[in-house]
Amino acid sequence: MIKEYLENINIKETNEQLVSLKSYALTNNVPIITDDGIAFIKQIINIKGVKKVLEIGTAIGYSSINMALYSDCTITTIERDNEMYDKAIENIKNGNLQDRITVLNQDALEVDESTLGKFDLIFIDAAKAQSIKFFNKYKTCLNNQGLIITDNLLFHDLVVTPIKDRNLKQLVRKIDTFNKFVVEQMDFDTYIYSIGDGMSLSIKKDVIK
Repeated sequence: MIKEYLENINIKETNEQLVSLKSYALTNNVPIITDDGIAFIKQIINIKGVKKVLEIGTAIGYSSINMALYSDCTITTIERDNEMYDKAIENIKNGNLQDRITVLNQDALEVDESTLGKFDLIFIDAAKAQSIKFFNKYKTCLNNQGLIITDNLLFHDLVVTPIKDRNLKQLVRKIDTFNKFVVEQMDFDTYIYSIGDGMSLSIKKDVIK
């Protein structure tokens, strides 16, 4: 009931391209970030004055386009699926955002992260079973104001739901393992929020005032 109340009272997205992308994602079963999830990220960008974002998992470019339209930040985003990559490039061009968003058509686990530079914010929204590897690999790309946001940590509440399907059970177990891993990182201050499908915000301890 509270969720429905907030959905009704909060201002709806009116940008024509974003509305169209959201409709496309729904029609074609493309998973994209939730409304409250992207709102959370955009507020973090505003509060922290984020200028450079690294996104792991582009899909059709919805979240990166959303961030670029909201702020003046530049975004490097990584997508391994060729079809999704092509669609993201098309959508970014349609929004005239080629100078703000760079898409790498690679497996994020195979990218040489040392060539990417430093970022204010890393957003992990890719293969859920690989979240620990993504976190450990790309945390070296954080600058002195570094934040890491990871999405899909409640997985439609399945982390607390009995599951019979073996493959799904293994995936949920890996998500639960990441959740425990991320809050125990001594060099980060992390909290997992029930925003969207569950999001963690990890802040490097050496930047906490």
